[in-house]
Amino acid sequence: MKFLAALLLIALAGCNDRSAPPEDWKTWSAWVEARYPVGDAQGHGPDIGSDEWARALQQKLGIVDDQGHGPDIGSAEWRAAVQTKISR
Repeated sequence: MKFLAALLLIALAGCNDRSAPPEDWKTWSAWVEARYPVGDAQGHGPDIGSDEWARALQQKLGIVDDQGHGPDIGSAEWRAAVQTKISR
């Protein structure tokens, strides 16, 4: 599974950063990870697209406040917040 995700990341890494984000969750998650990695360069970290990955991403980007309040993970509002933060 991680091998396939790595291949997808490699394929997406060559894409222009201005390309439109994919709509389906798995591809969108890989698109985000290629631009703003949650794990480290050695492949350590949560599986891309998992709930753990999404929580780590929102913490890293500051999508939620100190009490954990923010848009629901995976919602259109949450994705928009992620995309705004990673495009800066």
